[in-house]
Amino acid sequence: MPGKQVESVVLNMADIHFGKKTASFNPEICAARLETLGDTVLRIRELQAGYDFNELVVCMLGDINDGTDIYATQPHHQAQSNVEEQAENVSDILADWFKKQQKAKAWGKIRIECVPGNHGRAGKGAHEAANWDIVAYKYLRGKLPDGIKLHLCRDNPFMNKVEIRKHHYLLYHGHDIKTFGNIPWYGMLLRSARWHLSNLAPFDAVLMGHFHTFGMWSFNRLTALCNGTLITDDTWALQSLGWESANRWWMFGVSDHRPITWSFGLEL
Repeated sequence: MPGKQVESVVLNMADIHFGKKTASFNPEICAARLETLGDTVLRIRELQAGYDFNELVVCMLGDINDGTDIYATQPHHQAQSNVEEQAENVSDILADWFKKQQKAKAWGKIRIECVPGNHGRAGKGAHEAANWDIVAYKYLRGKLPDGIKLHLCRDNPFMNKVEIRKHHYLLYHGHDIKTFGNIPWYGMLLRSARWHLSNLAPFDAVLMGHFHTFGMWSFNRLTALCNGTLITDDTWALQSLGWESANRWWMFGVSDHRPITWSFGLEL
């Protein structure tokens, strides 16, 4: 009888925007949605009993904090405007999330791979590494239990190239990609194809956020996954792109032979 398929599981988290306020979103609702997400992830693990999952990799793709001074009227759309408090509080919530995953013993190992977003930036004149998402990640790293590793960007302050079961993934928030006709997909394709010809190659997939839209496309061997947002009743995507924000995040499997074996769009 053949043995179980051994895989890693990847969960993309992006655009939490902790501190933001809408008609149906605030820090308390944010915490509740993350808790529900954790239960959903563990339930999916139970349902996929035919697999041997020996690693959970959570890719944090930026805009974890809502930030401050990103646009002129931002304080009117926030429940919490102090970005240091945003970073401290969201790191508490995420630390509890990871502790619950570890306590469930559903995964052999857990690691976290991070990139910052544009809402964490400290100012136009500040270094790219002066980013409040990075502060939140460092707070989180100090609160994690033994056995969970968190890695920041390795070679540059805005992108992380990670290896999972000998496949390679580019993690990038997405804020410098241009839209064409208010649609980001062509810009993603063009940028990913150029990166494929740079010293960033080889890689198998690009994981992004930023646009608050949800989708996947493949071009020959290259795949890009765009994550949605935790926010509901958000007007940014509606005003900028003409689409409502998508409240979905990607979760997918990685085997020794394939960079993406299955995928789910998790409702948030």
